[in-house]
Amino acid sequence: DQRWRCVRANGTPFTGEEHPAMVTLRTGLPQSSVLMGVHQPGGELVWINVSSRLLPRADGKSRAVLATFRDISREREALIELRRREALLHATIDSLPAGLFVTEDGFGRVLRFNSPLLAVLALGALEEPLRHGRLAASEIYQHLAGLVVDADAWHEFEQACRRLGHGAALEREFRVADGRMLRCAVRPIVDDSNTRIGLLHGIEDITPRLRADEERRALEHRLQEVQRLESLGVLAGGIAHDFNNLLTSIIGSAELAFMNAPEGSSLARQMERILQASSRAAMLCQQMLSYAGSNISAVRRIHLSDTVREALASLGPPPDARVRLQVELAPELPALLADPAAVVQVAHNLLRNAFESYGPEGGVVAVSTRVERFEAEAFARAAFAPSLPAGDYLVLEITDSGCGIEPKVLARIFDPFFSTKFTGSGLGLSAAIGIVRKHKGALFVESAVGRGTCVRVVLPVAPSPKVS
Repeated sequence: DQRWRCVRANGTPFTGEEHPAMVTLRTGLPQSSVLMGVHQPGGELVWINVSSRLLPRADGKSRAVLATFRDISREREALIELRRREALLHATIDSLPAGLFVTEDGFGRVLRFNSPLLAVLALGALEEPLRHGRLAASEIYQHLAGLVVDADAWHEFEQACRRLGHGAALEREFRVADGRMLRCAVRPIVDDSNTRIGLLHGIEDITPRLRADEERRALEHRLQEVQRLESLGVLAGGIAHDFNNLLTSIIGSAELAFMNAPEGSSLARQMERILQASSRAAMLCQQMLSYAGSNISAVRRIHLSDTVREALASLGPPPDARVRLQVELAPELPALLADPAAVVQVAHNLLRNAFESYGPEGGVVAVSTRVERFEAEAFARAAFAPSLPAGDYLVLEITDSGCGIEPKVLARIFDPFFSTKFTGSGLGLSAAIGIVRKHKGALFVESAVGRGTCVRVVLPVAPSPKVS
């Protein structure tokens, strides 16, 4: 009947000659569980298992065949669904970042594993037996024992895993020899009767996550530091403005009294001391205004090397003849959009600190300028830096090999009025960072006790002038 069509599992036709009963009748050999799909007249496809064998006849000549048919359509659908779910489970497990493997109860044979396990562990020669189901959990743990830095801690973890109870789970973190941090976890697998039937082992490389957390904390710290410095700048600027107004009145009155006082009199000497103290107070006000960025006014296109050369000339030689200057200023640099007086003040403040870093033995203070390419992530290492884009920047670098700065002091050197010097005002570096901040630049400081300090002032290149 042509309405009943038989097909194989791959969809190709199943001819009458290939029917198990016909094969047995022709060859005399039994056929067992041959899969056959039958298209019924109504269009429904039914899957059956066909088996056949010879039935001997009494006359010994003619032959009969017994064929049995079993409908396995539902079993086949269930098997296909099971395979689909298993493939989905494998794809899901392989997409996890952690390396996973399941073992028999205890530390027996590895029954299943996912692809990330191979990347995390780099099993080498053990990979082949793992793929063929011939590897035990104890062999993987022995491989890990040779990777971790603290072998004793790993041995304790392994012993604790072997003693693991039904409802318990273990998790530890281990540093391995190549610098990575691995998180290892073990959890029991139980069936419906709460009988433990295996163990689930997880090994994850958490180094990228730890690095991301560290970068996030560093970014948060930088943001807090910027906000703190900006708040202090607003406070310092307000105080400096008010104090400057008071000083103007004090200095004016003192100058009038000094002019009217008899020359050489006690009053004239007192007024002179008042004027000297007022002059120093006015300088402190200017430094506070520099920290607040309030005295940046004459911004124009300048050449960094020329401006630093002017700062060196106006500052004069180092106060100690045993300290020598080594100057290397790049002749060809892009223009800088800045207040030249503010740049000179930054150079003066940094140079004074470098000069004072040396003891009686003296040394060399190196001053250089250049243009340098910076990536955006490089500014994360700066002592101060707003969110700056990647690009070319102008660099003023001042290096000494003096006493260096202790880490706990290095964290506070830009705080207003913080100073380790008996005669210092604590505003020199604060003013420098205020000026750098106002010019949308960055400031890097590297220092080690007994090895010296390197300060880099990074300022943006001026945009090209518009041609009308």
